[in-house]
Amino acid sequence: MDNDNSTFSSKILVYVQASNCYTCLEIYQRTIAILQYKRSTCTGTIGNVPPSLNYICSQILPQHELITLFNMDPPNINCKTTFEGIFQFTYEFDQGGGGICDSSGSIIQACQQPGSPYKDNEVFLITYSVCPGLTHSKDDQIRYQCMGSWIDDAGNKWGAIFDKGVVINMEKFRCMLTREDEQRTENRQRWTMSSSAECLTLKSPYDGPTRLVLSPAIADFQLTDITPGCNLPSNFNGLWFTTDEYDSMVQINATHIYYRTKLDEFNTRETYYTCQQTRGTRYMMTSVTKGRCEVDYICFDFLPRHQNIVRFRTAKPYRLSPDEMEDPNYLVVKFRQTCDWTSFTIDPNNLDWKYSYFILYEPAPVECPIAGIYSFEQIGQPGNRYTTRIRGITPRPRHQIDCREFQSEVAICTSRDSKKIQIDTERCSTVDHNARPVGEYDVPDNELTCVGYWMEDNKSYLITYDPDDTITRFRCWVYQRLDWKNLLMSRAIRAACGENQNPRSFLASEGASLALTMYEVERVHDRCPQRFEDGRNPWKEIDTIYVFGGSAALQPTLLLLACIGLFASLALL
Repeated sequence: MDNDNSTFSSKILVYVQASNCYTCLEIYQRTIAILQYKRSTCTGTIGNVPPSLNYICSQILPQHELITLFNMDPPNINCKTTFEGIFQFTYEFDQGGGGICDSSGSIIQACQQPGSPYKDNEVFLITYSVCPGLTHSKDDQIRYQCMGSWIDDAGNKWGAIFDKGVVINMEKFRCMLTREDEQRTENRQRWTMSSSAECLTLKSPYDGPTRLVLSPAIADFQLTDITPGCNLPSNFNGLWFTTDEYDSMVQINATHIYYRTKLDEFNTRETYYTCQQTRGTRYMMTSVTKGRCEVDYICFDFLPRHQNIVRFRTAKPYRLSPDEMEDPNYLVVKFRQTCDWTSFTIDPNNLDWKYSYFILYEPAPVECPIAGIYSFEQIGQPGNRYTTRIRGITPRPRHQIDCREFQSEVAICTSRDSKKIQIDTERCSTVDHNARPVGEYDVPDNELTCVGYWMEDNKSYLITYDPDDTITRFRCWVYQRLDWKNLLMSRAIRAACGENQNPRSFLASEGASLALTMYEVERVHDRCPQRFEDGRNPWKEIDTIYVFGGSAALQPTLLLLACIGLFASLALL
């Protein structure tokens, strides 16, 4: 007997009295309701000595057919390993042909029944919808009960189901087949289904009497939950990047927030948040994930948008009870529960929570909160540091310039572009006899566009955008003024700063990857005055006039005329 989780295989020697011979049955228990077996040929006695079990069973070859036995009175088995959720499907029959029927009304619904004592569903409902022009399409609804699922040695995933409403046993039971390692583009699942209790008719997910292709969908009973009852702020509209989930994009319109999260190379998760009620900065929304049965009520607390940033926090999710569904004012009751300030406390012991945020994608550049020209020292792993990037084919762009001194430089200047942080790890700092730089044609190695900044928990945060960043286009920085002239900056690993990150952090354990210490080095002709905004009021518009030079010199003739006029006025007195 070979045990494998809840299944086992067993070999039994059977004497067939009618034929006076012996046969071997190799039995596999697939689920508590399904048995399969292989059978050897019937072998007679050898010199009045019965053959041994090993001798008879050795005649069973891997290519021998598997016979499936179905429990006539199966116990309740949940369908989670077979079907879970809501799917729209296309179907095609072998008999009669006619093509593939793709109708939005063809739905598989495998949801937990209200009041069910089981953790997951034990039955699922499959609805076939007719397709005009396809003679073998049909309008039918069948309620199947699950009998479990298993995976064979070839990697095929099998499922067994039965219909209590069918009297004929051969037509009551069905087998289904897919593959566990199937590459499911756009979350699609491909199944084949037998037309009777014969599993041998299924060869692969592409070869069987009935072929189904399943895609996650939203059921009719969920449509009322995605019908909006309020509006989001109008300046939230657009495509956003979120830091809460890996590889996710967020689309926001007047009433909905749509998340599309990439789970792996082939699968995504799509979630719709629908505005139901609002008060002040709190918005109660329903959460419906495409392909899932659950409907959650979640409260968002939004701060007003500033620059390209929308900051928010979410409360604990709640669901409607059967009693609450019967209340005509259930939204009011649910709002008091989900949007209560205590609902935002996920962990009472965690007092260091921070706002999550959306970043506009593509962002509009904003004025950087810091300005000036600085040399810098960087601390971090070699792969995380800024290095010289020479664009072009020459080994140095300054090979004909007599540059005798190089230094690192961070520049945020209105004379260049005050919305960008220009970083050059090796810039020529030599000047000529007029104190002007000889390396004026140097190109910065990296250009970071300022996206937004704010202060939270006495820390100043900055978000930058760099399309050339190989890790992530958006980066979070923690910055601080070291003294009157010098600054500290810490770059995060990703678009969200670490909870324990500070302006000196450079370790991955703190959520950081690089630390910069910046020293002011503005020269006479740089025209790059310092500026520092700590972000305590990110909604404030910066209206500043920068004067980089004095007034034009007076011409001698004009100066003479002014003096004559002055003396004439004095003589009249």
